[in-house]
Amino acid sequence: MQGVLKPQTLAVVCVAVALSVAPHWTRAQQNAVELSLPEARALAAHALSNGRPELASKIAGGLLEADPRSTYGHYVLANAYAEMGRNREGRQAASRAYRYSTIPVQKFEAAELAARLSYAEERPTLTQLWLRRAVQHAPSAQIEAQLAKDYAKVRQQNPLSFSLSGGLRPSTNVNNGADTAQQVIDGLPFTGQLSGSAQALSGVIGSIDGIVGYRLRGTATSRMDVSARVFVQRIALDSAANTTAPNVRNSDLASTYGEIALNQQFAIGSPGSSVDVNAAVGRYWIGGNPNYGFVRLGAGHQWQMNARTALTLNSSVEQRFSARSDIYDSRTLGVVAGARHTLGWGDSVSVSLNLLNTASDFVNSRVSAAAVRMTYSFADQIGPALVSVGLVLGRSDYPDYVAVFNVPGGKQDRSAYADVNIFLPDMDYAGFAPTVRIRAGRTQSNVSRFDTREISVAVGIRSKF
Repeated sequence: MQGVLKPQTLAVVCVAVALSVAPHWTRAQQNAVELSLPEARALAAHALSNGRPELASKIAGGLLEADPRSTYGHYVLANAYAEMGRNREGRQAASRAYRYSTIPVQKFEAAELAARLSYAEERPTLTQLWLRRAVQHAPSAQIEAQLAKDYAKVRQQNPLSFSLSGGLRPSTNVNNGADTAQQVIDGLPFTGQLSGSAQALSGVIGSIDGIVGYRLRGTATSRMDVSARVFVQRIALDSAANTTAPNVRNSDLASTYGEIALNQQFAIGSPGSSVDVNAAVGRYWIGGNPNYGFVRLGAGHQWQMNARTALTLNSSVEQRFSARSDIYDSRTLGVVAGARHTLGWGDSVSVSLNLLNTASDFVNSRVSAAAVRMTYSFADQIGPALVSVGLVLGRSDYPDYVAVFNVPGGKQDRSAYADVNIFLPDMDYAGFAPTVRIRAGRTQSNVSRFDTREISVAVGIRSKF
């Protein structure tokens, strides 16, 4: 702390100290007592360490009368209030100590104290906030790791959960458009010309994904949660895209997704194994207009086979209600099976298979699709980065597809995409660190409108714990 006590304040502190520590002194002796700033600090620390929080609070009051922005004064007052069980006032004093401090270790101590007092107040969300602030100024990796464990403990106890992620993704194909201006359909003897809006347009994709959940009920073997999710995606076309499709506005490609979900989970079998059932309702907008609403039911099972291997199986049925016409209503059945295995040296491998079938009165919405994703994650950092690599192979079949004319044999798409995911944990702020995802691939189709290519680089953030 920087600053000097005003003479009149120093006298007040001295008299208060004298009355507290030596009531048998004469008044002349009391008035003769003088304390320097370091002595006042030392006496405050001594009072705290010897169970005299009332005395420490009086000294802190004198320090703050002389300098209201005194980090030390607010920190002593916070500790004194903590000793007296006045947790709310202590947390507020610790907050002021954090605000006025300029030295990292002081900020850490104030934030850590504020977190402890917030926990004592039974305010877990505020505790999590202060733990993140403490992490930002943690003096060592060991202390940061302990704070992360404390955060995980509080998060588990907190009925309220929240997550926020987002990023920017420059892409060569922001609209999933064709990579050629020509429309060629295998089996039909003519060639058409695609509009600019149907061709691949380049630009930047920005997205924000927020989820807020609340635990309605929880025991050692089950829990019920309700959650709300909003996903917002906006696109900024570049000059090349504006030349290709001058009539397409950024807002035409904007999309928003929202849902409210209820999930019930049960522990079953070996530790780490569980069953869950869930239901959700929501709506999807595109170009600012409602596109469809939906109702979804799902169920899943996770098996923790051993310390290294886990299996998952999830299924769902989703009914969509088109905002345009009943003919576009659809029903989708989906199944996802996955496995994850940790190798002996710490790296992990995961594989998932996604199957879906959509039925609809609109022939172009009828589809059967399958996709497999394989991921390899490195346990150790490569330089400053944690790295995983993935490969996705997919195939979809639209048996009754119409593109002006019936497509002979229907439309079939085959896709292959690879990605590299980079996480930079050492560049964090309050436990949030940047991510970089590089993705490249293509889709091939017997209807050239759906021949697409994409190269994109996404930059985002996620929590370390």
